Amino acid sequence: MDTSQRGHLTWHLSERELDHAIEEAQKTDETCLVRQLCFIKNLYQGDTRKQAGRRVGISRSTTRRWAQA
Repeated sequence: MDTSQRGHLTWHLSERELDHAIEEAQKTDETCLVRQLCFIKNLYQGDTRKQAGRRVGISRSTTRRWAQA
């Protein structure tokens, strides 16, 4: 597995908190926020940035911006 894009990941939310945040964002129809939170969840689960970005359908440049944020 390519780990070159994994980098250092600091967890700010537990997976349970992240799942709750995703559910709340879905309830309020916050599509972009749902995608961002799902991207983060994919990173938490071990995906590279590239893999996580593909799963939520974002470009490489967006993947980079979201990972830096």
